[in-house]
Amino acid sequence: MSGLLARAADLPALMSGAPAILVAETLPGWQSLRRPGLALWRLVAAGDAFRLVPEEARPEEEGWEALALPPAGALAVILPEKAAAAAALAAWWQAAAGLPPPLIEAADAAAAGAAVAARLLDALQGAQARAVALERSLVQTRRDYEDTREVVAALSRRLGHRPPSPLSLALALEPGPGRLRRPAGEARLALCQPLGLRLQGIAALALHVAALPGGESGETASEPAGAMRLRLRGEESGRIFAAWTLPAGALAPGWLTLDLPCPLGPERESAALELVAEGGLAAGLVLSLEEGWVPAHLACAVAGLPPAAEPEARALALRLWTAGPGERFIVPEHWNWDEAGASLPLEGVPQAIAPGTWHAARRVAGQWGRVAIGGEAPRLSARLRGAEEAALLLPRLTLAGHDVLRLDWSLRLGEAEGAGIGLCLLDRDAVVRGPAAALALGCFSGWRDLAAGSLTMTLPLGLGWQAQALILLRGAEGGDLQVELSALSLLPGRAPERLLATRARAEAERAPEPLAEAGVPVVGAVELHQHLRGRPGYEHLDIGLRDLAGGGQHWPGLRFKLARNNDTPLLEFRRARDWPEAFVEWPGRESDRFGPVMRLRPAEVGRLAGALSHPRDAALLAVLLDLLPPIADEAARQAGLGAEAGLWREAAGRFLATLPDALPA
Repeated sequence: MSGLLARAADLPALMSGAPAILVAETLPGWQSLRRPGLALWRLVAAGDAFRLVPEEARPEEEGWEALALPPAGALAVILPEKAAAAAALAAWWQAAAGLPPPLIEAADAAAAGAAVAARLLDALQGAQARAVALERSLVQTRRDYEDTREVVAALSRRLGHRPPSPLSLALALEPGPGRLRRPAGEARLALCQPLGLRLQGIAALALHVAALPGGESGETASEPAGAMRLRLRGEESGRIFAAWTLPAGALAPGWLTLDLPCPLGPERESAALELVAEGGLAAGLVLSLEEGWVPAHLACAVAGLPPAAEPEARALALRLWTAGPGERFIVPEHWNWDEAGASLPLEGVPQAIAPGTWHAARRVAGQWGRVAIGGEAPRLSARLRGAEEAALLLPRLTLAGHDVLRLDWSLRLGEAEGAGIGLCLLDRDAVVRGPAAALALGCFSGWRDLAAGSLTMTLPLGLGWQAQALILLRGAEGGDLQVELSALSLLPGRAPERLLATRARAEAERAPEPLAEAGVPVVGAVELHQHLRGRPGYEHLDIGLRDLAGGGQHWPGLRFKLARNNDTPLLEFRRARDWPEAFVEWPGRESDRFGPVMRLRPAEVGRLAGALSHPRDAALLAVLLDLLPPIADEAARQAGLGAEAGLWREAAGRFLATLPDALPA
């Protein structure tokens, strides 16, 4: 075998295109060829092949693989004069790359230096020539783009003053006796209809509705509840090219015609129509099917029904019209401007909400906090005493075309019997005055068993792409609970889980005041720097915090000591080079051999609170003392204190008990 061998771990560097020199390790003085920015690879003979070894590495005996192509950025291959393997290596290089190798034969490294310099100069000149050619091409492309944009804009303005041109019928699937209804056991009617043609030029479509809630006789319910969403998308990319959201009251039996603002451009993708109906509308909606059968790949696929055999396959009764570019500029009814032009998320892939959504959470009721264990992501936590309730509002939840919302939690303390959790979704403009008012405004999942660990909820169509989410917890008599929210994620899919969701809508009254309580105290991570048992009766935990937030403030880092001195708790803050700056206006008056220091006992919290003039410092004291018990728990756990952890939590709780009511919670 002839050619080059390399280890799998070195392939990314070899094939990255970075400039490199391959030099035989038998060449005298090969180390002198080192140059900054130039990778040097040793050629180690292995029979009639060469192993490629990084400059400083030792050649291993196993794990070598034959290269199918030469290294992408090789500028020179340097071998001793009259090397026996040179011809075989040149033949392999020519066969693999279609080009002769950049071979240099020299007596030693000094003799090869001039040839290497010439190769580098040629490579530099070639790169400069290519860069100049690309810059010229870019300039010309910009000119062409500007010219095209100006022409298209002028043409669009001229065409926009003309009446809309007549449409051309591109597809006509006339209604037959067949009907399509929501499958039994499904909460929604969800289907996808391939159209069998390209998106290019589509300007309008029509769907035949056989009946609405109330019967097929033409009689419909006075105000059927629910909504229907239609999307025209590209099958290959999943991109949404047209989207409509229709309330049930906008529908009537017969042809439902939907327009696009202007005909689609030269899109080469295959077209597909998605339809989702929910609520009472889904229960009574009946769609017409085309009379004849179609190939299976063009049949209507309905969530909850098995695929139809080809002789029985049917398509929806549809009409589709096309028009030329710029022939129609209209304002379409029920058009969803948020969805049109967007790309759908990957189906079946859960997508967690952004960290900023959690940071924007607002406490509506109960006690909430958040602590991270080690390097884990922070988790929100609620404490309930007896039958208390807790509620947390996420005021800006981006739904982004998803169909299902999933909430996961874990019960850290207490028994789940009799306790419950629920999720309420509201319009983004709704004003939440409390949990009871929110349930009247939004779509509630119903109370779920706290022992389940997860809750899945179908997203109502009427919410659009943004909503608010209210997480509600209720405890049970006779015990305390601690619940941690581990994840909130969105799932896209054409066939959402079979869940029933009732939606009671009411007009939201505007209120000038903000929501109940803002700024849930948060700490991103707790890090134990030191656990010290000093003189008799003294012991401390040196604690570091990352991403502490609350009261409208944020501290990237904080460090302090929590000590127990003869069972008296003590907090210690320092101004030192390796300690993050804690206070805007330093309130301490003491110093020791390590620098300025402030030591705080529970009895002194009130005095310090009154002395803090800067609102950021007051917020720091309130947030830190609010989170101090769980922080002490985590620090004691990292110190491996076991049963003694309760003593540290009790010491931290004594500070929290003295927190003045005047401080922001």
